[in-house]
Amino acid sequence: MFILDFASVLPPPPKIYGQGSSNQQTTVNLGAPAPLADTNNKLEHPSGPDYQFLVGEGTYVLRDDFQLATPPPHPSEAPVTSTNPLSTAIAPPTQGVKLTLVRTSASKAPPQLYNIDSAVNFRPNFSTFSIKEHEEPRVSHDSNSNESDAVSQPLSSSSNGKAPAFGANNSLLTAPSIGKDAAKRKKPKTNMMKTNSTFISRMVPHEILSRRLQERDPDGILCFANINRAIQWLDLTSDSHFKGEHLTKVLFTKAHMLCHNANELTKTPNHIDLVAGSSAGDIVWYEPFSQRYNRINKNGVINVSPVSDVKWIPGSENLFLASHHDGTLIVYDKERDDAAFVAEETTQINTEPSRDHSESAAFHVNKSVNSKNQKMNPVASWKISNQKISQMAFSPDCQHLAVVSNDGSLRIIDYLKEIADEEDTIEHAIVSRIMTAELPPVLSKIVDDHPLAWLGFEEDCIVTSCLVGHVRVWDRPKEAVNENENSSIKKET
Repeated sequence: MFILDFASVLPPPPKIYGQGSSNQQTTVNLGAPAPLADTNNKLEHPSGPDYQFLVGEGTYVLRDDFQLATPPPHPSEAPVTSTNPLSTAIAPPTQGVKLTLVRTSASKAPPQLYNIDSAVNFRPNFSTFSIKEHEEPRVSHDSNSNESDAVSQPLSSSSNGKAPAFGANNSLLTAPSIGKDAAKRKKPKTNMMKTNSTFISRMVPHEILSRRLQERDPDGILCFANINRAIQWLDLTSDSHFKGEHLTKVLFTKAHMLCHNANELTKTPNHIDLVAGSSAGDIVWYEPFSQRYNRINKNGVINVSPVSDVKWIPGSENLFLASHHDGTLIVYDKERDDAAFVAEETTQINTEPSRDHSESAAFHVNKSVNSKNQKMNPVASWKISNQKISQMAFSPDCQHLAVVSNDGSLRIIDYLKEIADEEDTIEHAIVSRIMTAELPPVLSKIVDDHPLAWLGFEEDCIVTSCLVGHVRVWDRPKEAVNENENSSIKKET
């Protein structure tokens, strides 16, 4: 009779992606403690066939491989150990490492909107796109606009492509003009270095931050990345040996930043308006050059659920849209104070209830952008689902908003009119893979050892990030970059 030791017979448990933090997946063995956190970024330049891929326009080559430092847990937090994958306990919200890329010298053409009150002038955008044709024209109620701006042509044949600005009919939302001097642009009130707030643990600027900002390439890419309870500001195109090190790093006490977005309209070589949503529901308006910030939705006074995505309203200097895990979309003003929010009694339901789906919800306007109560945040509030909103995006014509939620639906919302038609709601049930049509991929290449969390395209490179903090910059073929530059010059000519 043999007595077997199962520990020596059974193979070791496979590595899994355990819940290492509320914003990062770490590779751990079952029953083992989570790996020690890093304090410094690591930068490598691997080479070889495994770090390049071939497409029709040429070969993409890995330029930089950043490993972002994982900050240690705050002393007030309990140590995080690996969890049982079969556990039914509710896990903290997880988004992975998201990136926001900013080029301060190259300003994108803003959407052609009515009543834009901006100190920055851009050349017009001549190309227009649409996801849906409108038979009726959109009329501007701005008495100061000329006749050419009064009516917008149908989107399919629009020559100017102008759409009304969000909240153009509400005079209480008119932003005061700041003149031509962008240096007078309003900045957040609180100095991050001197704050005594318990929300922020500490601010870590680079020891020669001023020198690095003066010597940086004006055409380079600045990057904001969230990892665990930190958000880092990086220079991805620096030539110095400090390239792998952060410009600034903000450590929060318990809240973990899940998403962030920069305002393309207000950015200058010395100013960036960044908004970041956290797992605590708080939203931070952060200006990195001055190292100042404001808290919006402080302590969840308006909505206590985590923020899953945040986007600036097209053409607006102050307004941005945040999606929460409870299925609510809320428009905030970065310069307004917060107040406890109660849905207004005059709200209406713009759509019929969804087709017998208990997890779906009709489009409820909890507060309209046309409300006369605009002294405090929120500017507007819409309830669209009973589950988490995963992601949202504005259409190229800036007249619609696409929203994806965990109830399996994709909703197309006319956010200017605050209407969501039932016909524009697409719901996908879980179907067999055999019944799903598949198209051959243009490219299939594993670019990281861990699941990707973000992918961004620039004119000269592709940037990817994964769940555990790998940020990789892939150089685009030089022939394609030169061809793209020549075509853009011909268009301008």
